[in-house]
Amino acid sequence: DLQGLELAEFHFGPLLHPTRATQRAWTNYSINRLRTNEKHRTIPVSDSEEDFDEDEYGYGVEPDDVWLSNSIKTCIAQIEEEMDLEAGTLQKCITILYDNTELDEEDPRSTESNVRIYSPTTPMYIDVHFKYYCRARMSEIEWFYSLGYKIQRRPPTTAGGADAIDEELGQGGPQDVHAHNGWQSICWGYYDDSNGNYGKNWRRVECGKVGLYEEGVVDVYETLFGELERPAATDAEAMLLYRRSLVRGVRLLFAAVGLSYKVACADDEIDVEPRDLMLEGLSDRWVGRGIRNACGLRLTRDAQKEQKGAQQRLEETRGCNNSSDDSEYDEYDGFENYESSNQGEGEEEEMDDDG
Repeated sequence: DLQGLELAEFHFGPLLHPTRATQRAWTNYSINRLRTNEKHRTIPVSDSEEDFDEDEYGYGVEPDDVWLSNSIKTCIAQIEEEMDLEAGTLQKCITILYDNTELDEEDPRSTESNVRIYSPTTPMYIDVHFKYYCRARMSEIEWFYSLGYKIQRRPPTTAGGADAIDEELGQGGPQDVHAHNGWQSICWGYYDDSNGNYGKNWRRVECGKVGLYEEGVVDVYETLFGELERPAATDAEAMLLYRRSLVRGVRLLFAAVGLSYKVACADDEIDVEPRDLMLEGLSDRWVGRGIRNACGLRLTRDAQKEQKGAQQRLEETRGCNNSSDDSEYDEYDGFENYESSNQGEGEEEEMDDDG
């Protein structure tokens, strides 16, 4: 019987520059992946960004049931192309453990998913969880989301599944969902409806945070693609390539749950937020900036955009309670971890007041 790396290559090869690991590690990885794929849905490999083919999913399938699969295929195909990888190299590493999506015409009104990314390089995997809700009411918008991940460095031979993940997640607000049991927050956001912010006087009082940090994004990349050597600080060109690699690793976490977020890594680039749903509640692209900062990048415009975003949030907060003394509001009140919750978009890509 095949064991170790040979077993992994037989079932899931060709792997992408597989790293050295024990025979037991690769065997357990292979058994876990086989058993998980038997129980749950994998992504049909596609070499294009076309919409789904009914033949892949069955006649008469509901759009709600395939939005996630289609979005994952599209987003990951983009990253494969950027990395000059053969189509399907990363798509075949995705297993959907849980998906509950409700569409409003074509865009999600609500979605929750647990998705597993099996590394094509190491005997490890990353679970990604995303929960999103957005409803337009008569005079206000109810909006919140939370996105996080957990690295499994020693996969068990049992398949596991969404129920085990649910038991690990926090049950409080968006900021609490990925704060326990080895989970790491990527980002979260919501409109705050406290302090009388409802009804005809409702304002977009945005709260949010990017929870990424440099050591964590290095772990993500190296789990997925193996060791990443950090170049000398004096080699600017090599350092930019290094940081672009870190950004791409984070973008793959987004792509695994159907989110495409293109992050500017140089001053002549712009951030492009997801098309189908809203990760920032105002015009400030703080998620893109936060990813960039966690990967060690800072654009010339970031400081100014950061300040404008803070001012916009302050004005919305004041607007929902004009009777309050302005001194009650810290400049960054309601927007946690200002230094890591950042923006960085080109002016062409700024959202209007409707997000």
